[in-house]
Formats: sequence, C-alpha cells, structure tokens
Amino acid sequence: MDPLTQTSRTTIEGHAYALFGFDLGFQIDLDAAERLAGDTTRQHISRTRRTSPAWFDYSPAPLRLAIEGAQIEIDGQPTAASAEVLIYDFGAALITYRLPLPTTLDELPRLSVALEDHAALQADARARMASVLDTIRAAVERPSLSDAVEDYVVFSLTSWGNSTPAEILDDHRATLAQAIEAERAPLAAEQIARSTEATLSYAETDLAILDWNGAILFDAEPDDILTLLQHANLELLQLRILDQELDEILDHADESLAALTRARVWPTFASRRMMQRLATAQTDSAVRFEGVNNAIKLMGNQYLARFYRLAAARLDLQAWQGSVQRKLEATESLYDKMSDSVATHRLELLEWVIIVLIAVSIVLPFTPWYH
Repeated sequence: MDPLTQTSRTTIEGHAYALFGFDLGFQIDLDAAERLAGDTTRQHISRTRRTSPAWFDYSPAPLRLAIEGAQIEIDGQPTAASAEVLIYDFGAALITYRLPLPTTLDELPRLSVALEDHAALQADARARMASVLDTIRAAVERPSLSDAVEDYVVFSLTSWGNSTPAEILDDHRATLAQAIEAERAPLAAEQIARSTEATLSYAETDLAILDWNGAILFDAEPDDILTLLQHANLELLQLRILDQELDEILDHADESLAALTRARVWPTFASRRMMQRLATAQTDSAVRFEGVNNAIKLMGNQYLARFYRLAAARLDLQAWQGSVQRKLEATESLYDKMSDSVATHRLELLEWVIIVLIAVSIVLPFTPWYH
C-alpha cells in the first residue's frame, strides 16, 4: 500500500503558493516602474497580528502587479491565470503562482512532489518575468534577467476541520514532513523530526512549520506570513548572487596583482582602469548587500520579527551574510594591496627620474653647447 494512504483523511482547504525569485538588475526606481507598469499597488505587511508596530514595514514598499498568462496544470489542478509579481528597489523581483490544495491532508505530499522542479512552471515564470523586465526596463539600472532563480513552496491551509493545528502536527507529522521535503517515500524518524522542528504559533488557531524547501501554514489570514517568506527567499537569492560575484573577483586576485606588479614604463592608465573596475564592483556589492538587508525593519520581539528570524535560520541567511561579509572584507584588502603596489611602483619610477635629472644636471655644464 502507498504509505501516503495510511494517514487519516483530514479534510483541508487553502492554496499552494509557488514562489520564484529573479534578479532584474542593479537597482530599480520603483516610482518610474510604477508609471511604466500601469495598474499596480504597493505591497505592505498586513497587520493581522496586533503585535506588529506601525514602523514594521518595507522602506520603500515593493511594487505589486498581476501578470496574466496561460494556466499550468499541476497534479490535476490548474494554477490561476494571473500570477502576482513583487518588484523591489534592490533589483530583485518575485513571481507567485497560486493553485488550490487537494481536499485531504494525505494528498499534500503528492502535490509537493509535482511542484518540485516543475519545468513548465519554471519556464513560464522566467517568460513572465522577462516580460515584466521589458516593460520596466527604463526604470532598471543595468537591466539583466539573471540565470539564478530561487524557488520556494508554501502550503497555506485556511481550514482543517475541528482539530487544532498542534493536534494535526502531532497526528500527521510524517505526512507533513513528506510534504515539506517533497518526498513520496516514508522518511526516517530523524528526518521527520528535523523537517518539522521549526514551528511558531501566535494563537492556538494558527501554526507555521518552516524548512529550507517549503513551509506549511495553518492560518486563516496568512498574508503577513506569506509576505515575509517572499522577502526571505529574495534575500537568499541576492546573497547567493553577491557571493558568486565576489567569488569571481577573488578568483582573479592573483592575476590582477601580477598585472599591476609587471614591469611597465608608467602604470598610471592601465592600473587606474583595473582599480576602478575593482572599486566599482566592490561598491556595487556593498550597496546591494546593504539594500537587501535594510529593505525591511525586523527589530524587536514581536511575532512577525520572531517569525522572520526563524525563517532566516531555516534558509541559512546568517551563514550567507557572513560569507558575503568576509568576501567584501577580502576585496577591500585586495584593493588596498593593489593600491599599495601601484603607489610603490610609481615612487620607484619617480626616484629613477630624479636620479636621471640629477645626473643630467651634473653632466650638462661640461657639454660644449651648455653656454
């Protein structure tokens, strides 16, 4: 018997959300993009929990628009024709597809498996995002649709019978773990525990289960939680891209230093261009790093702040931030070494010029044409 049929048939209602994050360029002028895109709104964090203070929001608020397209069938259920796109000022955008959940909890892992690496859905997401970029291209600094993509799945249950979310977690932990991990086969007890250990509740009537691959929400009003998960995945995407860009700079550090120290008549023009490229790349990386980290205010011990910290921990954002920070420091050290190398070479050349001038001044009076 299929292990998924061994669980009791708990009736559920809600939607599955497939998130795909893309990088569109260096920075985006949201006001200009709003004028170019037409029918748009600004995305704010909904205040369904009273513990969220007024300042707990985006700065500036991302742009939200709907993109129409063909419906894509996944596990017998079509996605909505309209997909939501969120555009952020730090150069990233996220597209969200929505489709109905199956009628029973035991069918949830099958839908998760169907969503995992769905080629048609990913291709449609890239095509729609390319269309968005074409529309707002004039508002994007250095526009380019990146090859990198960050995907995430959220199963949002708005109705689940008479049991509390905590009771459902206790009774169906294996099924929920399979859904989060997109696995049909039964998981080991250790993996089940690990996949469902990151939980958070605001009241007895809601529960969030988070992991790196997806999340399950028991929540009648999940908009604020979904917004934070969208931002967390875009932050992960930006950190991945930054880490890769800094890797490329550091991978060529030896060649850059060797080119500067190689003997030449006068290093000014070549070295200036090389150092300018490095300084520009370093500054761009620092600006993007600060932009994505400061896009949302997440201070205090309010529920949403604690939720975001939990999501960041499951996505390993702190480790990515540490990696980017170390590489930013390494590129700064590289720039200093390059600058010192150029300065030393110039001083050596100036010393030789002075020596030659002194020698000429000594010899010149003894030449027949001096007077």
